[in-house]
Amino acid sequence: MNEQKYKIVTCASFGNTGSGIVTDYLLEFPSIHNPGDYEFRFLQDYGGISTLEDALLHNQHRMNTDIAIRDFIHYIEYQSGDLLAKHYEKFFKGAFKKISYEFINKLIDVEWPGYWEHHQIIAPKTKRLFMYKLYPRIRRLLGGNRKYIARYLPKSPMYFSNPEPEYFYQCVKEYMESLCESLDPQHKFDFIYFDQLLPPTNVNRYFNYFNNLKVVIVDRDPRDHYIDNYFYWREGWIPLDLDKYIALYRGIRKKLLSEQENPNVLRIKFEDAIYHYDEFAEQINAFLDLKKENHLFPKRNFDPTISIKNTCLWKRYPVPQSVLEKIERELPEFCYSFERS
Repeated sequence: MNEQKYKIVTCASFGNTGSGIVTDYLLEFPSIHNPGDYEFRFLQDYGGISTLEDALLHNQHRMNTDIAIRDFIHYIEYQSGDLLAKHYEKFFKGAFKKISYEFINKLIDVEWPGYWEHHQIIAPKTKRLFMYKLYPRIRRLLGGNRKYIARYLPKSPMYFSNPEPEYFYQCVKEYMESLCESLDPQHKFDFIYFDQLLPPTNVNRYFNYFNNLKVVIVDRDPRDHYIDNYFYWREGWIPLDLDKYIALYRGIRKKLLSEQENPNVLRIKFEDAIYHYDEFAEQINAFLDLKKENHLFPKRNFDPTISIKNTCLWKRYPVPQSVLEKIERELPEFCYSFERS
């Protein structure tokens, strides 16, 4: 592998809070490589790298490591895609699955054909009944009904891992470098850009995974966020019930004030990028050390005169005044200071 380290930039959002403006703005710089329009969530998703870290480093238990490694393998298999949807394989030029298995194999200390009860717990009910209940009992009866039933239970791969933290983090860094190398083997680009590598909260833990990382986090006015989902997107992970929405919106953000400052994390408001575009551009350029003269396609992908239609949505949809007033009363610190009328 080339010893030169890759510089990675990612944006994060709270879910439909406008991080696409960062993606679109950076697409206007030819010096930044974006592998494609997709969310690369394999570090933050449950079953991904951060879950693996929690089990192997922070909640070490011989059985937990088996669960975490099996979950990671299942996650990799899913995200590697199939004939209908290639998922990450499409974006990493067919190398994602291979590189991911190379990574996890570095961490596995012991692998053997085995069984423990969790294999039953995660199995579908029908499979559990036939594979773990009926099948071993039939085998035992045919064998004379004299042996402990565990002898007849079906086996599947089991894993154990107990890495030192430094080794684990180094493996993850090498994993990220290998993925970047599959995209830019000649280091032609200043940055590799991935959408949604990290969550917008508890961000600092993820810096252990990188040699060089910049993160831009975008948040959005809760009135527009709620209205947009209620009348248009109808995403299942955002409650339609207003009280539940307010509780979730605040709950997700309640620990932001206690997070330690990080010079490699930039938090911006979706609305500022639109209503104060020049300041937004200067802020992003300074944060990433981008030269204005290298911004070859300004407003080709992110044009604030178009994106402005995604603000003040109460002017477009029949929103009861009581809904706006309740959000403003319950979440005043998150409401952007533009006029409603």
